[in-house]
Amino acid sequence: MIRSKADLTYYIERDKERNIGDIGFLSFWIKRIYKTDGMIAYLYLVSLRKYEYALNCLYKKGLWGKIVTLYYKWVHHRKSIKYNIVIGPNMVGYGLRIAHVIGGGIIVNCKSMGNNCVVNVNVVVGNKHKTTDVPTIGDNVSLSTGCKVFGLIEIGNNVVVAPNAVVVKDVPDNCIVGGVPARVINKRL
Repeated sequence: MIRSKADLTYYIERDKERNIGDIGFLSFWIKRIYKTDGMIAYLYLVSLRKYEYALNCLYKKGLWGKIVTLYYKWVHHRKSIKYNIVIGPNMVGYGLRIAHVIGGGIIVNCKSMGNNCVVNVNVVVGNKHKTTDVPTIGDNVSLSTGCKVFGLIEIGNNVVVAPNAVVVKDVPDNCIVGGVPARVINKRL
C-alpha cells in the first residue's frame, strides 16, 4: 500500500520495469505515441498509483487534498473506460504486469494481490455471492488469458492459473492449476 511519496515512486518504477522495461527517452516517447500494450498498461498503472497515493496520503489533508484525490479518481476512471481495465485502489502490489491490453477487458476485485503478478487479457477476479466474498492472491501469481477467479478463496505464492480456468477453491503455493473447476495440474519446483 502506498503511504508516502517514496512509496509512490517505488511502485511506479517497479510497474515501469515490468511493463516497458528500462528504456531510453526516445524509445519511451515512440512507444507512447504508438500506444504499445506495455505502454498502455504502464500509463494505466501510473493513474492507479497516483489515485492510491492521493486516497491514502492527501485525502485527509483538508479541502485541497480532497480536490486532488477527486481529480486523480476522475483520471483513473477515464483510463479504466478507455482501456477496458478495472482495478480498484489498494488492491494490487508493486510490479504488476498487464501482459495484453488490446483484445478484451480485465477486472480485478480482490482483497489483495501480491507483488510481481501478471494479469492477462479477459481475466476476471471477483466476488461469488456477497460483495465481501473476494479472493486473496499471493506474490508472483500469473493469471493467464481468460481465467476466472471467484469467491472467498486464497491463491498461494508462485502459482500459474492456466488459460480459461475457473478457480473457485483455495490453491496452495508453487503449483499450476487449470480446468473448470480448476484443480492442481502440476507442482512447480
